[in-house]
Amino acid sequence: MSHRITALILLLSAGCGGKDDESVKPSPDTDVGDTDTDIAEDLCGNAGAALPEGLLELSHDDGEASGNLEDQGWSVTTTQTYNLGEEKSWESVRFELEAPARVHGFSVMWSQLPEDPEKKLTVGLHPDFGYNGFDFWAPDPYATGRRCAGDVVDGEWTTYTLEEPVDIDVPGLVYVAHDRKGAGSPSWMLDSSQNGDGACGGFDDCRSAVNMPEADAGSYYNGLSLMISVDYLVRLHLEYTDEVSPADPVFERIDDAPAGYRTAWGDYDDDGDEDVLAGGANLYENDGGTFTNVTDAAGLTGIGGSGAVWGDYDNDGCLDFFVFNESYSTGDLLLHSNCDGTFSEVGVLAGIDDVQDYNLCEDNPANVHAPSSAAAWLDIDGDGFLDLYIVNFNCWDDYSHYTDNVWHNEGNGTFTEWTGLNGFETSKLAGRGASPVDHDGDGDVDLLVNSYVLLRNAFYENNGDGSVTEKGRDIGLAGIPVQVGLNPYYGHTIGAAWGDLDNDGDFDSVQANLAHPRYYNFSDKTQILLNDGGEYADNAGDWAFPASDAGLRYQETHSVPVLADFDQDGVLDLSISAVYNGRPTDFYWGVGDGSFVLDSYHAGIDSEDGWGMSAADIDGDGDLDLAVKDGMFENVSATGHWFQVRAVGNVASNWAALGATIRVTAGSDTWIRHVQGGSGQGCQDPQTQHFGIGSATTIDAIEIDFPGGGTVTYDGPFDADQRLRAFEDGTTGPL
Repeated sequence: MSHRITALILLLSAGCGGKDDESVKPSPDTDVGDTDTDIAEDLCGNAGAALPEGLLELSHDDGEASGNLEDQGWSVTTTQTYNLGEEKSWESVRFELEAPARVHGFSVMWSQLPEDPEKKLTVGLHPDFGYNGFDFWAPDPYATGRRCAGDVVDGEWTTYTLEEPVDIDVPGLVYVAHDRKGAGSPSWMLDSSQNGDGACGGFDDCRSAVNMPEADAGSYYNGLSLMISVDYLVRLHLEYTDEVSPADPVFERIDDAPAGYRTAWGDYDDDGDEDVLAGGANLYENDGGTFTNVTDAAGLTGIGGSGAVWGDYDNDGCLDFFVFNESYSTGDLLLHSNCDGTFSEVGVLAGIDDVQDYNLCEDNPANVHAPSSAAAWLDIDGDGFLDLYIVNFNCWDDYSHYTDNVWHNEGNGTFTEWTGLNGFETSKLAGRGASPVDHDGDGDVDLLVNSYVLLRNAFYENNGDGSVTEKGRDIGLAGIPVQVGLNPYYGHTIGAAWGDLDNDGDFDSVQANLAHPRYYNFSDKTQILLNDGGEYADNAGDWAFPASDAGLRYQETHSVPVLADFDQDGVLDLSISAVYNGRPTDFYWGVGDGSFVLDSYHAGIDSEDGWGMSAADIDGDGDLDLAVKDGMFENVSATGHWFQVRAVGNVASNWAALGATIRVTAGSDTWIRHVQGGSGQGCQDPQTQHFGIGSATTIDAIEIDFPGGGTVTYDGPFDADQRLRAFEDGTTGPL
């Protein structure tokens, strides 16, 4: 019998922004250890006890043995040719736990047993490493079991019972693995049937893998890993210890809700409900949580687009929106509201375009537009009119990049290009998103631009005179540079979010980074950046075990973060989407000091292969719900009191008050929010700001910094659990 390897997964640069010059990759700096070292004689056979009765058995194999790794004659060629049967390697099998569990042991089928009957055969239960489905964390197993070779029969099941069961509180992936020494060494048996077509194209198509830590070790962090299309004969024995009842989830999926890779919320008909643009210019009118597709009725038939952001650029009290296209051949669009529920495309009349002639992307004459991956509205010069920042991305054919575009609003319906002027760079940084905020509380709006392909992020601090200064590297928002050869490498920051994570009255930042296990040692992982007087320290700290000091787990394809107080306890919580098939959405409860507790199991968000996310009070019940790529989720668990404010610029600021900072105070507690002109990956939360206020029943005061205006204070008391408008002229009214 002969099998063939049909799936080699190296996670190199293709589609993910890695560098192709492998000669500059540093060698791994982590020793994965040797689980077959000398062990005290009295530990021989410590895993031979009987398992408890009534356990679940998880398995993937067909139960029939058909040779081992060395029998197959498999080889793979990268920088050189490796014979899998001859190389030192880890053999592993992935298991996905559906709920918190207690693992009692595992069963394996050995072959090529050593002659010494007292030789220890060691097997470990290991944590996941990046949720890619085949990489595990070798240095620190949850537990190991040892059996003596004399107690094992070649080609028959051997059970390992753990001395102490292992409690896995956060369900997900775990691995059973052993350190195989190469040719002639003890190996696991393989089963006789190939999985599907053998391509391992889907996340669940293949579950067994080989990791050769010494193969291509100069190029990759933990050597060469590949999935194999047949299963090792390995089984996991466990019991589930927690079960979500119908009343337990934080969120429940909303049937027939709008969906799209990116969503932008704005009350375009000004009726108090949050309407939504999903996947470009597909417009859905919201009536108390019931959505009607009004794309055609609004005059938007055939508009398309990759995403959009709302902003009243002419201050007529009606929300307009800008559509960006991540396309080389299709341009961006500006949709002006006619204030009757319809829109007209006015981009050409307004003077906005993204035609370019400096990057034909592999000399294709059709590539005349810069591919725009996001956009944001902000009032750069404080004149009361919204300006526009357009983020341009990447040519996938040759990994060349584009310059972002900046457009200044002249106040008469037209825009003048400020690209490369007033402190804005012409650097080509493969931008993924733009997130405006007044990060230093000085009354003007600053801008974070996050970048992909291991390039730095840019941060434009507003000087208050119509100019900006790029300070990303100076204040800690550019990423963590690791010098490799002549180049500093940062990360793949797909999305970013602003919020006060430690309740100290200023805006901190979350940057979600895609980080491949192959480049784990020098590629930025997701960062929690705490604001300390306008400079930022990474509270995520060291990613060990592999998890961060802030409580985040390592997911290879973290994509877009959303900050919101979902349980309304006064502390911001965090959800992060993850791209690629099979990758789950992470959900964390905020602790209030910039750290988080993972609770994806109880969250109930079953969305995988996510992208953009946003939070809005979809049904008007006072708590925040969640929009994801494939639909929406209703918050069904919030218990604290709440307060919602929509700022309206009716004096000197832009009408939608984009860029405004809002503070509400109840007793000794003050909470802070900002009105988004766009967020990390071309999404946008509503203009109405939501505050979870815990047990407070009244708000003592509201304070709003209007961009281009000033600070306005609204003296209370205001009852909790209500929504209101706060006008720049100092008055308030119902929403």
